[in-house]
Amino acid sequence: MIVSNYVLITIFILNFIFLINFSKIKFFHLNIDRPDKKRKFHSKPTPLAGGTIIFFNLIFYWLIYQFYGKSLDDEIFFKDNYSFNLFIFVCLVVFLLGFIDDRINLKANFKFVVISLIVVVLLLLDENLIINEIEFSFYKRIFNLNHYSIFFSAFCFLVFINAFNMFDGINLQSALYSLLIFFCIIFYYSDSLLIRILIISLVFFSYLNYKNKTFLGDSGTLLISFIIGYVFIKLYNLDYINYADEITLYMMIPGLELIRLFISRIANKKNPLTSDRNHLHHILIDKYSLKKTLLIIFSLILLPLVLNYFQFYSLVTILTTIFVYFILLIYFSKKIKNFL
Repeated sequence: MIVSNYVLITIFILNFIFLINFSKIKFFHLNIDRPDKKRKFHSKPTPLAGGTIIFFNLIFYWLIYQFYGKSLDDEIFFKDNYSFNLFIFVCLVVFLLGFIDDRINLKANFKFVVISLIVVVLLLLDENLIINEIEFSFYKRIFNLNHYSIFFSAFCFLVFINAFNMFDGINLQSALYSLLIFFCIIFYYSDSLLIRILIISLVFFSYLNYKNKTFLGDSGTLLISFIIGYVFIKLYNLDYINYADEITLYMMIPGLELIRLFISRIANKKNPLTSDRNHLHHILIDKYSLKKTLLIIFSLILLPLVLNYFQFYSLVTILTTIFVYFILLIYFSKKIKNFL
């Protein structure tokens, strides 16, 4: 515990150095997001450094772990050095994919194929990430996936990665959502050093993001969504989370956005992986301030979590959240085409 506290203090100091020297660190300014007045309406060219900040924290943690080894608190997410090194390596590959995408704007289909291959290879190398059975709190039967376990596990990863990517779009939205998830993990499941380090890095990034000094970028959205997916699957497979619907409650709003946008784009004969301004946050930000938009969105995100905290029946909680989401979406839409 003492070593862990020293690590956290060191990580805090490292991020503070990043913060006060952000404009001077050239590596944070390699990828610049320039406004085009079509989808990007920020006022000036802005660095896409969120993923870089988070990845630097992961690498520093990896170096500390290699140096101290068993002196650090055991991480429940890694049963041995192999699984930890594999996790860091895959984080590197995912980060680099997003970094390249930020730089040259990869085609959506190509990026989807690459991230799919990364996930499948990871599942083949770490069997602890394979979901072999699904159990719901509102249904007594346990579904054994058998030969479909790798396919379903990859599907879960890819759905959330794409949902998170679609969820990102305005300042603080993805960072605060990630912080909420990580704080819930610490409060309910595990006081993981990895999660605490991610929280510190996201807090400092959020400040820079709030000041319009940097955005998360695809390197950040891919990296964070991969880590969240990784952590939730490990929590489920290690029985820290008992039921699949418990995970669903955390991911409902990004998931509903994904489903709605996919249906909308397919209905309009568009590639479902392409970008547009039909997202909930776009609909809201066109009418309200950033603070009010975030308040509405996070009220939706917190709704199923609060109902679950007060032990509402899980299926009722899920259906209630879906109902409220679509009612509010229709209410806030200027035109019915925003809904469809």
